[in-house]
Amino acid sequence: MRKGSGKIPVSVFAGLALASVLSAGTLAAQEEARPAMGDVERIQAYTDDTVYGTGLVKVEVTYNAGVRLTGINAESYILEDRGTLSPDYGRIKIANAVVDGQTVILTVENGTAATEDNVLVYTGEKPAGTRVRNAFGVYCTGAWYRDENGAIHYGGNADNGYLPNTTGMGYQARACLELKLRHAWEEPSAAACLANEADGQYREGGLWAKTIDLQFGERGFRSFEQAGIRVSSTAGRVSDGTGDDYVRGYFYVPEHYDPAAGIVFTLQGQGISYWKLADGCDNDGTGIMYDSATTSWMNKGAIVVNIHDRSSAGPGVYFNIYDFVADDVNVMKYFIDAYGVTGNVVLQGNSRGTMASALIIKALAGQPYHPMNQKMGNTQNETHRLPTGVYNFNIDAYICQNGTFGYGYDDADWAAVAGTGLKVWVFDGEQDTDNIDSVAKYREIMTSSKGADWAAKNIRLTGYPSELYAYWGESDHSTTRLNGWYFSDSAYYGPDCRIDSDTGKLIYHTKQKDGTSYELKSRGKAAGSSKAGYQYTIYDELYQEWALKREAVQDGGTS
Repeated sequence: MRKGSGKIPVSVFAGLALASVLSAGTLAAQEEARPAMGDVERIQAYTDDTVYGTGLVKVEVTYNAGVRLTGINAESYILEDRGTLSPDYGRIKIANAVVDGQTVILTVENGTAATEDNVLVYTGEKPAGTRVRNAFGVYCTGAWYRDENGAIHYGGNADNGYLPNTTGMGYQARACLELKLRHAWEEPSAAACLANEADGQYREGGLWAKTIDLQFGERGFRSFEQAGIRVSSTAGRVSDGTGDDYVRGYFYVPEHYDPAAGIVFTLQGQGISYWKLADGCDNDGTGIMYDSATTSWMNKGAIVVNIHDRSSAGPGVYFNIYDFVADDVNVMKYFIDAYGVTGNVVLQGNSRGTMASALIIKALAGQPYHPMNQKMGNTQNETHRLPTGVYNFNIDAYICQNGTFGYGYDDADWAAVAGTGLKVWVFDGEQDTDNIDSVAKYREIMTSSKGADWAAKNIRLTGYPSELYAYWGESDHSTTRLNGWYFSDSAYYGPDCRIDSDTGKLIYHTKQKDGTSYELKSRGKAAGSSKAGYQYTIYDELYQEWALKREAVQDGGTS
């Protein structure tokens, strides 16, 4: 073609037409090569710690021999599960997909599940909004549960497609995840389902293998029931169906356990502790699966026990006779005796669990108590006592998280607890609980009895800024989640930090040094409180290692 002629030879048109045909043919061939769920041989899900509790971290999709996997990536799949905010299905974010032979390994994104309604300042006289998140692919539910027949209860009426939640129960550990997987180019009806839609139970004979829970099993956590541990419960004598003959719980014993490494007992908050309805429906497992408060203590050398005792949330006659203090200390005695524990006995409480811990600590110190006083506002006469000479241990170290240190103590209680030499590390969220006064009181008592150096090392208070919670859509009452996720393997170095929006990692602008001090901004309900201007101390030490560390023996006594 001559330059500037403006004419296109017929041969060029023919070439374009041929290219168009080839392009269409190639596209058709590519579409034909797309795998379908019918090409899948097996699907394997794995769960582990996530910031929202025991949840999905990986899925392996194995295809039949000969299936082409060219071009497969994270966008090739739609993975769904029910949410924590409601039982409606939502999409689980896949971070990446790696093809390994005939298997595609899907890694689940580990970022925030905060919704667009989530705000930083949510407390005070005029809250600006709420903290809210909707996590998918985690075992524990939110304001919904499945009854003994598998039916879902959620909301106040049946207009949403579920049965009304007339009991107010929730935070239930599901029997299994209810995952659905399909390719992005397939209709929803093509999805392979891990569980039956009707009852949420594992679907036998489907593409999904039974989920592998990496935290549990022979070398992980096991339930008391699985291990044949039968510690009698005081709730066993009721006849309305809400009682249990034995205390529920989960435990972990390190391989080649050394009794000098100690033991850790954890108690959880109201609602996520064990509850049981008269029809037999319960939430066994929520206490350990809700967050990594308990599981993060693995591999620290100690035995770890989550006593899944019963909070004041569950309705039923059992509560009139239930003595959680007796139940819990009997579990403690069982494990201490069975494994010959000589190291520190550590107790960790969360929310209502801190009130329960307060009663357990003082009861072991010989003080009277009343089990109903674990609930805020209860002031029953303290007529209960543990039998003298039966329990030959005290709590050596106490981790108090988003709760109340020394809840309900009078002067005699403080004196008795101080006599045991208890050391304590308290953690408060900026817009949450305030333990400044209780820590100061205990520090004054222990300074008089053991000296200022002992008190400085062994009585600690840490406050976390609201930003750390808000990123995840969690309230400032979720300190166990922060401690389990961020601070079980790294110390906290002050509030001049941020959470990376892509990775969820904690990034410091300035790392403060051990022994230096910091303040919180004291926003929301903390504004004008004793937190304003309070000088918190930086400790270059992991709270779990600190709790398990035994005091050196000097001159015939503890230092």
